[in-house]
Parts: sequence; structure tokens; C-alpha cells
Amino acid sequence: MTRPVDHLDVVGDRVAIGIQLIGISRLSTHPVPLVPGCLITVAGQGPKDSNGAGKSSFIAALTLLHGDEQWRLASGARESADLLFSAEIAAQDREYASADHGYVVGVFADADAEHPADSALTVWLRIDRETPHLLVRWTEGLHVPTASTEAERERQADGLWAALPPRAGRRDYNARDLSRVLFGEHIRCVSFLSTSVRPSATANLLAQPLNELKPDRIFSAVAALTGLDHEIADEQRHRNTEHAELEKAADAERKLLEWEEQASAIESGIERREQARDREADARGRWRSRAAVLVARASDELEAIDDDLGRIAADDAAHQERLASIADELHVLGDDVALRDRLRRAEAAFASLDGDHQQLRDRRRGLTASLDRLGREADELDATARDADGRSADVAASELEVAVDARTAAIGARAIASQAVASASAAVRVAEAGDDVATAQLSALREAGIPAVALVDAVTLTEEQRPVWEPLLWPFREAVVVDASQVDRATGELAAVPGSMLVAAAGAAGSAADGLPAVAGAFDLAGFLGALRAGAVVDGAAVTVAGATVIGGFDAPITGRAARIDRARTALTTASTALDVAADRLTDADRAVAIAERRLTAARAAVTAESKRHRIQSARRELDEVAEREDALAPRLSAARHEYDLARLAETGRQQQADALHGNRRRVEDAREVLRVERDRLDTRRRVIDLDTLLRAWGNTIDAAHDHLADLPDDEQLFDEDDWWRAAEAVLAEMLALCFRPDDPVPAQVEALADERATPGRGQADKQKQTFPALLDAVRDHLTLTAHEDAHQRARLSDERVEKRRARDAAAIGHEEAAKAAAAVRASLARAITARLNAVGSKFDDLDRAYGGYGAGLRFTEPEPPADPTKRWNWEVTPVWRRAEGNALVAYDRRGNTAQMDEKAVKLVCAAALASGTGRPLLLVLDELGRNLGKQHRREAVALFERIGADSGITVVGALQDDMERYAIDACGEYVKLRRTSDTMAYNQAPVIHGFDTRAGRVALLSEWLSGSYLPV
Repeated sequence: MTRPVDHLDVVGDRVAIGIQLIGISRLSTHPVPLVPGCLITVAGQGPKDSNGAGKSSFIAALTLLHGDEQWRLASGARESADLLFSAEIAAQDREYASADHGYVVGVFADADAEHPADSALTVWLRIDRETPHLLVRWTEGLHVPTASTEAERERQADGLWAALPPRAGRRDYNARDLSRVLFGEHIRCVSFLSTSVRPSATANLLAQPLNELKPDRIFSAVAALTGLDHEIADEQRHRNTEHAELEKAADAERKLLEWEEQASAIESGIERREQARDREADARGRWRSRAAVLVARASDELEAIDDDLGRIAADDAAHQERLASIADELHVLGDDVALRDRLRRAEAAFASLDGDHQQLRDRRRGLTASLDRLGREADELDATARDADGRSADVAASELEVAVDARTAAIGARAIASQAVASASAAVRVAEAGDDVATAQLSALREAGIPAVALVDAVTLTEEQRPVWEPLLWPFREAVVVDASQVDRATGELAAVPGSMLVAAAGAAGSAADGLPAVAGAFDLAGFLGALRAGAVVDGAAVTVAGATVIGGFDAPITGRAARIDRARTALTTASTALDVAADRLTDADRAVAIAERRLTAARAAVTAESKRHRIQSARRELDEVAEREDALAPRLSAARHEYDLARLAETGRQQQADALHGNRRRVEDAREVLRVERDRLDTRRRVIDLDTLLRAWGNTIDAAHDHLADLPDDEQLFDEDDWWRAAEAVLAEMLALCFRPDDPVPAQVEALADERATPGRGQADKQKQTFPALLDAVRDHLTLTAHEDAHQRARLSDERVEKRRARDAAAIGHEEAAKAAAAVRASLARAITARLNAVGSKFDDLDRAYGGYGAGLRFTEPEPPADPTKRWNWEVTPVWRRAEGNALVAYDRRGNTAQMDEKAVKLVCAAALASGTGRPLLLVLDELGRNLGKQHRREAVALFERIGADSGITVVGALQDDMERYAIDACGEYVKLRRTSDTMAYNQAPVIHGFDTRAGRVALLSEWLSGSYLPV
């Protein structure tokens, strides 16, 4: 019989150009063309939104067709049956039956072929609810259902499958063979699916913001994309095996330990009983030594008691004699009244003299302190008095009065000068404002809107004209010039200002007539000035007009505002100078007042200092008197103190002698009481000692007991009967502890005696001593009975120990071999993970630099595998990239703009996909593409998938939610929209498929060819 051919890598370099699904979820049976090397977006239109259109089932079937290992193909891909149409889930169980099988049909061809028929290969996957769940067949060329209706295409599919021959001899290849047969050792698909049709959700780098993922989750995603998760699962299986072998070894060790514990307990019991047998003679010997001690000590004690009673009688007679002597001495001392009277008189005399001495000493201390204080005050007053320069207080007061008067005059002069300055300042301000001449008249005319000007401001005089014209104009210095036409009106306005003078101007100002002053402004005063000059007679500095003579010769011009301002400023300067002089005088007056005040204070201080000196002299005289009285009192005070001390000592000595005698009497009486108590105790002890009974217990003579004790070792020579009883009791207790544990059976006689000895109460120790021999005999009988059984147990345990240790060693060897195998797999996996992550980091850097970035990479370190075999060996991966040219690489979780974060996530996904490939075209399948991206970044991110896919030869298939559709249409190469517009529809309608830009024609060609309607040109 010919062995069937083992196929390998049937698809080769061909890529998927179309897929047709029969009986899969609610998807229609229409063929869907696929344009390789671009972004293919799969949108949906369900009854309410994009959900329910079958997007997840469509892309899941696509990953199954490409051998995605996340389907657990090695385990039979049992979960693939979940892709089949379910009437219950579709809410169509009354109209339709659930599909018991279905097909995923994929058409592969060379990516660069002008027409797909030249290299087409059709692959059929049959999915069954029963085992085997997945079977594989294929054929060259196009082999798909092309009927015109859904039902016909579904019926046609079974015949087309039957027409394909099984490729593994008489059987079909199944799920375990799918990847190897179709794609060899090449990974052709990586995916991120978050869908219920897959057995477990994979970490998705695009399902949430990249910076919200932990490094271990990022590694899980990269591992899924690159196929590392299968190798990690394999390592975990080896770790499980190692753990199982470890459990076996531990179980064998535990069983051995448990047996050893049991055996040890049995052997320990045997050993304890052997020790108890050896201890019996020791217990009996100690009990016999106790009996010898009782006899010897009893005889010795009786002799000692007789000697002690004789000594006590002699001591009591001596104490009686001492008490009689003390009574005689106390009678002689008696009670001395004269000594107490002397002490009382001496104490009163000393107290009186000591009080007088204390008063004198306190007065002397007060005078000394007063002298010290008065001296300091007098010195300070003398220092102040030097400023008087010899003046008396009256002279200093007179000088102060003169200085105060001078300062008062200076204050008045400064106030006058200050007022003059204020008036001159006001005059300057008025002159500068032009309000110093005819102020009231000009203000009233301005309010009435009548143009007017002061006459002295309108006329301008030269130096030659001043002697004549100033006297002429002096009477008119308050006159106001108005236009002749406005005189009547101006007169009416000035009716309320008596004394106003108006000068009528002819009209517009003209040139000055010969000899007339020039006129400033808009008024013509030639007529007025000519008339004024015509009637005037000049006589030197005097000018006579109409009989009135005005003396001229003014120091400053009286016409023109500038002249008046100069006069006002000159007056202000003069007033300011006078004010400065007045201020200087006031300063000098203040200084003189201060000096006079200081001199008056100094003169008064001199008077006070003299008074202090007189008080000091008086205090010194009193101090001398106090010192003399204190010196005179000192001898008397000393004699009184001496007499008081002598009287106190005499009385104290007599009292001390009497107290000493009383104390001696009490001590002697106490000693006699002690002797009485000791005598009573010895009498009682002599009656208690029963030497005859002790000799019977010993069984020999007193001399034999002494000889037995003399033969004992030196360290036992001093043992008394309690020591020997406790020693014997300790050996018996040790024998009982060796023979019987808390749960061991105890012979009835031993138990009864032990209970009797353990009963608490008075006489318990005597009871224990009485029952000691009987209990020792009962324990000896028990040890004799158990000797044969103990020998048999020893032999049996020795044989069982050999067998148990042999089983333990075999389990340890199994665990060691499993540990070595797991370590080898782990080391190999660590190298593979490191190499794969380095490859992903390199691709990440290449893509980042190629598409607008400054460089990127991955940081990772090899972690320790988890001790728990149920936990996966998860690494931690940290994506890094440069934020600007030449900058250091920065970790992904640092704060940054979200657009950049989304862009890096797209590049990392593509980098992982590229690194997982083996040189063959790669399919990257993404569920819920761009779900976490912000609106402003979605179009850019999707466009980046399109560019990377086109440049790198990756076919990217992404499922879209509603809010992503409008962004993806503008950026993808092919658009597929699955449609089901009502919940009453069991199956989808025909999908809407569009190609964009240069791919539009390719999509149209593939659609026609896959449906059988293509007609070659």
C-alpha cells in the first residue's frame, strides 16, 4: 500500500484575494474580494447601529482561514464551531434550524499576478459541531459556489466540498494539520480580537490608550502578535509537569516522613521500655539507700537532741542572772529632776540672747544696703550737676526764662515770614494765570461770551516809551478793553461790579501810529491812546492829564503780563529769604532753651546730691552704734550657748543609758523565749522518731546502715532521706514516662496505684512513699511481659524502611529530570523571547523613523518564572521613543500628547506583526479599530495603517464601530460594509464593497471573477 503524501506549505507565497462564508453566523454567502497589501476596513449596519452585522464573525473566520494559533488548532479548534449559524441566537428558531456544519472558503493567488486565475488556489475549511470540528481540503484554480441566490449557493457548497478529494490519503487533514499543511512553518496571521466567538480575549494595544496599559499587558499583546504566547504556554506546560513531579516527590517524601514518624514512635516506645528495664535496679538501690539514711540519721538525731536539751538548760540559767543585774542598774539611774530643770533654764537664756543678736544683725544688714544705694544715687547726681558750670538754681532758672522769651519771638517772626511767602506764592500763581488785573470784570465778560482783555495786557511799551506812557496808563490799570460794538452790552453785564472801567476799541487791531505804543491782540486802541496822549503834558517824570498829575519813574514795567509775573516772583524770592533767616533764628533759640533747661536740671541735681550726702553720714553713725552693741553682746551669747549645750548633753546621756538597759532586758527575754520554743520542738521531735520501725524497714542494724552509707560515692554522702526519696521517685517517674505515653494502655494495677499517689491533700507525700515499692513491682511485671513483642517490632520496621526509601528516591529522580527539562525549555524560550522582542524593537524603530518619528524601541529584562505553575511566565515590556531629534528615549507612560501616543501604538502593532512573519505576506486582523483614539487622531492613525501596510506588504483588516467609519473611508484601500437592516432577517444582505484610488479596478475585477461573471477581454 502506497503511503499518502505529507503535504507542506500548500499556499506558499500566495495571498488571500477573496473569502466566501457558508453557514457562518448570519453572514451572507456572497464572495468578498480582498485586496492584499493595504488597509481593508470592515464596517457594519445592524438594525440599530453597527452592532449585530457580523463584523466580529467575519474577521474571526478570516483569522481561522490563515491558521491563527489563537484558535488552539493543536487542541482541535473546538471553539470554531461557535462560528456556525445559531437560530436561537439569531432569534429565528421558529423559522430556521441551526447549522450543523458550514464552510470558510478562501481563494489565494500571487499578489502581483495581472489576473488571479493564473495562480489561484481555493482552500476549503469545513466546520462541524461534532468531532472533528475542522477539516481542510483545497484545489488549484477557482472552486467556489457561484449560484445566483443565497439558498442555491448554500446547497451548492456541499457538492463542491464532496468534489474535493481528501488530501491525507483516505482521510482529511484536520485542525492540528491546518497551519503546517497550508503555510508550513510560516506565521501568516496575527490578530487582536475582542469578540465572543474567540475562546479568550487577547490584550489589544489599540483597544485603550497605550499609556493606560501596564508593561506586562503590553508584553501579552506583543506575544500574541508574534506567536510567543504559544511558546510561553509550552513553557508553562513543562513547568506544570515539573510541579507535578515535584508534588510526586514531595508526596513520596511526605509519606516516608509520615511512616518514619509512625515508625519512630514505635521504635521510641521500644527504646523507652528498654531504658525503663535498665532503670529498675537504680530505683531499688536508691530506695534502699533512703532506708539506710533514715536509720542512721534517726540514731544520730536522738543523740543530738539530748545534747541540745542540756545546752538549752544552761543558757536559760545564764539569761536569768543577766535580767537580775539589769534591774539593779535601772534602779540606780532613776529619774534626775535637777538635770531637766538646768536644761530648761539654759535653753530660755540662750533663746533670749540669740533673739537680741538676730535683731542687731538684721539692722546692720539693712543699714549697709541703704548706704550702698545712697552712695550710687549721690554719684549719679554729682555727674548730672557738672552741666550747671557753677550756676545756682535761681540763676539757671532766670537764663531759661530769657531763652524761652527769645524762642517765642523767633516763632512769631517765622510765622510772619511764612505768611509773606504764602501771599507771594499766591500772587505768582495769580499773575501766571492772568487773574491779577480786573479779575471780576474779565470773569463776568467771559461768562457772557464778550471778548475782552485787560488794558495793561493789551498795550506793550518799549523802554523809551515807559516814562511817558506808564503815568498815562496808571489810572487805567484796572480798565478792560472791549469792542466798541459791545460796550453797551458789556456795561449791562458789569452793572453788578461797581467801579468797572471799559475802554472801547475801534475794531480790528492796526499798526501803531507814530509815537503810540504797540497793541497786542485783536483790538485797535489807536484812537484811545491818541486821545490820551493829546491831552497830556509831560514834565520830567510827571504827566498831567485833565488837571491830574501822575508821577512816573516805576521800577518795573506796569504793562504786560510778563512784567507783572516777574514782579510777583521777585517778591516771592524776597519773602523766602526772610523766611530762611527767621527759621535760622528759631533754631538758635531752640538750642538756647535746651541748654538752659539742662543747666537748670544740673543745678537742681547738685542740691539733691548734697541732701543724699547728709543722709549717708547719718546712716554711717548709726551703723557704728549697731556694730558696737553687737560686739558687746557676743561674749554673753557664747556663754549661754555653752551652758545650753552642757545641760542638753547631760540629760541626753542619762536617757541613753536608761534606753540601753531597757533594750538589753528585752533582748534577754526574747532569747529565753527562743530557748523555750527550741526545747519544746526537741521534745516533740524525740517523741516522733520511731527507730524500731525504721530498723525493721532497713532489715539490719544501725552499724550496718552506717557502713552502707560510708560506702556511697562522695557526691551522695550528704543526701538525706528526702534526697534519696526524690531520687528514687525521679527514677520511678522516668520509668513510668518511658513505659506509658498519654494514649498508651496502662495495666490496671499500675493505674490504680498511680491514681492513689496522685490524689491531692495532706499526707500525699507519705502516701507516695508507702506505695513506692508496690508501684515499682507493678512496672517491672509490665516490662517483663512486653520484652518479646518489642523484639519482633524492631525486625519488621527495618524491612519496611528499606522499601519506603527506595520509593522516595525514585520520585526524586523523576522530579530532577522534569526540572532539567523545564529549565532547558525556559532557557530556550528566554532566548527566543529576547530575540523576538529585539526584532520587534528594531522594526518599531524602523517604522517610527520612516513615518515621521525620531526613533523608538523596547526596553525589557528577563524576569524570574513564577513559582505557581498555574501562572503564566509574563514579561514586562516598556515601549520608548524620542520626543525630538537627538533627545533620549522616553518611556511610553510619561505624559505626552494623545496623537503621538496613538501613532506609536499603531507603529508598535505593525512592528510586532512584521517581526512575527517569516518572509511571507502577512495578515494583520484588528477588531474595533481605533476604538480608543480621539476624534482628531483617528483619521491620521487609520491612514498610518494604510501606508505601513502598503509599504511593508501587510494586509491590515480592521473592524469599525460607527464613529470610526467616516474617518476610515478616506484612508483605507478597500471598504467592506456588512448589512442586516432588521431583526427579523435571519441572514445579512449582500455586502457593500468599494475600492479606493488605484485599488478600485482591482476590487471590481476580483468581485466579478469570484462571482463567476468575469469575461476576459
